[in-house]
Amino acid sequence: MRPMRLPRRPGADRLPAFGRTRGTFMHWRSLLRLLHPGPDTTSLAEKALSGLGGLVGIGLIMLVSRQFLGDGALPWVVASMGASAVLLFAVPLGPLSQPWPLVGGHLLSGVIGVTVARLVPDIALAAGLAVALAIFVMYLTRSLHPPGGATALTAVAGGSQVQALGYQFLLTPVLLNLVVILAWALLINNLLPNRYYPNTLRGLRQSRERPLGHDRSDRALAITHDDLEYALKEMNEFIDVSEDDLSRLFNLSATHSRRRRMGEILCGEIMTTDVIHARYDTEVEELWQLMGRHRIRGIPVIDDERRVIGMVTIADFLNQVRHPDRGLPLRERLQRFLKRSDGLHADKPEYAGHLMSSPAITIDHRQHILELFPIFYRQGIHHLPVVDGEGRLCGIVTPKNLLVALHADLQAAGA
Repeated sequence: MRPMRLPRRPGADRLPAFGRTRGTFMHWRSLLRLLHPGPDTTSLAEKALSGLGGLVGIGLIMLVSRQFLGDGALPWVVASMGASAVLLFAVPLGPLSQPWPLVGGHLLSGVIGVTVARLVPDIALAAGLAVALAIFVMYLTRSLHPPGGATALTAVAGGSQVQALGYQFLLTPVLLNLVVILAWALLINNLLPNRYYPNTLRGLRQSRERPLGHDRSDRALAITHDDLEYALKEMNEFIDVSEDDLSRLFNLSATHSRRRRMGEILCGEIMTTDVIHARYDTEVEELWQLMGRHRIRGIPVIDDERRVIGMVTIADFLNQVRHPDRGLPLRERLQRFLKRSDGLHADKPEYAGHLMSSPAITIDHRQHILELFPIFYRQGIHHLPVVDGEGRLCGIVTPKNLLVALHADLQAAGA
């Protein structure tokens, strides 16, 4: 038997007026959400510094361009360089802002613009063709720089003064302006705090400071260059964020996520509070005896206000006796070093203040224990003094303290 269908009430398909109004409101709300700008993560000071960089940069550009072009052609050239100024001083770490895209993008686009202007008499067709070819060539040469499109357009539609220059337009004012604005970007972005330029400078500095085996530790703890390259190829689109910034963003997010899962376990909660310490005038023999008696490998050196001024480790002692002296065995060399020198002059360290490594690396007792990992494996230390808000010694942390804390956290999570 076929099921019987009940007749529907006329108008049942229609939504009530209130429902239609609410649906329209939700539609407009979703549309506005798509158009709404993202979160603002930069400080007011950073915005002001970016504006200052653009002010000086464009001022220098105006002075240079006025020497070669009349006031009538200035707006075209300054518009192109003004767009570059936004990139160089507001987003100096972006791939589009780097020196090769800046110089290559403008010059290649300028060559295309001048060539198209000479070959294509129709200005409307020439303008579109010049910009299209500029985009294509900049993509091929990895010099994508949006203001380069404006340079190509300027060569076509900049008026008789620009066209009369021909290919000289590439040298004066374009190349000269590029030299001026690039030199200013290199200067200001490396003088201002928390800035560097180009974006490869940070990686170069880190590679020089990186100890042996550091790259293996990084691969174990962080996302790698190969991982990012694979992801970018899979996405198959241009992203205006450098690989270095993407890696830092991912690793900072991952660290924050781990902190959120673990909870706020602070260094002050896992540190050893009964710290064996020394003064500046503690003799080296007493230091050695303290290490042997308490079976420790490092002793912080403090001043009268308990502020850490240095650190003495086993390595500091071994560095003093590592060179053979008349064939003496290590034990005898060490005993000679520990013995106090006679007289008023000495040719070796006599006190902790002479032997210590300074300034000492410390950590605040309010910092999260996850911040210990990069300090331990990058700095290659095993004893990290913990200080309070006024910089006074209040404890010490070793890898053993960290492992015990992590083990306890895992057991608590399993329970």
